[in-house]
Amino acid sequence: MGYRKLAPDARRALGKQRTAELADLLQAGYAAMGRRDVWAAVMRAGAVHLNYPGPVNAIAIGLQAPEATRVLSYAAWQEEGRQVRKGETSIRIWGPMRGRREDEPSTLEDPEPEGEAPARGWVSNAVFDISQTDGPSVEPRPISGSPAQVVRNRLISALTAQGDHRAFLINGVPAEAIDPEDAARALLLKAARAGIEAMGGVDAEQVEAEAAAAAHVAARIVKVPPGPLLVPPSAGWITADPKNPPVKASAVRAITLGRTLARLIGDACPCCNGTRHGIDRDQAEV
Repeated sequence: MGYRKLAPDARRALGKQRTAELADLLQAGYAAMGRRDVWAAVMRAGAVHLNYPGPVNAIAIGLQAPEATRVLSYAAWQEEGRQVRKGETSIRIWGPMRGRREDEPSTLEDPEPEGEAPARGWVSNAVFDISQTDGPSVEPRPISGSPAQVVRNRLISALTAQGDHRAFLINGVPAEAIDPEDAARALLLKAARAGIEAMGGVDAEQVEAEAAAAAHVAARIVKVPPGPLLVPPSAGWITADPKNPPVKASAVRAITLGRTLARLIGDACPCCNGTRHGIDRDQAEV
């Protein structure tokens, strides 16, 4: 029986069940994020699924469908002329609750409308990867990455704007004397480290792992081969609140900062190879 055909009480019960299941799934996922492959899958999702910008939703997608490349709701796929195959298992993410009673959460067939009203809560919504759909071929999204030398140049500009007047040096060697991809990775890590340290409240032993993760996310977004990942020490820390363990905060910081760095870099400008692009200090302070 479809969701819309259920009685109101049954709809509410099903919605509450799905929301509780997603909370339990994430809680179990946080416990598994100490594994290198799981941590890597979550960081990859943080870079790939930018249409669902919330870091926690990226974590949820990475835990459930690490190979997913593009996820949309059932209705959104229909709008693109594709149909979710019968029997496919949905990927569950959080969606905002707006304009309805709190005990009547949204679901796949009853999506939340977009609007200005702030969310009154969060409920479990369903999305599907393109591999779970049939229909006309979808044109690949254009790659918006910048050449490695542009990434390098813009990172030097951003770090210089933060007061690092030796930003053009990598281990004492001018960045321009190093392979552009190697230089871009090194500067991403340097910028990410500065960003994590600027946030404050992050233990010193955590900084390097979170910076590596943020640089990894940013590199994937701007299409530079990413550097290695380190599993954060917080993955093994135990707290009184299993729904909000330290590893969740680490992942959220890394994904958020990685996306911020990618926005700082932006797209390549063919007229000047990135060297004359200024970056506002407010933007540079990540």
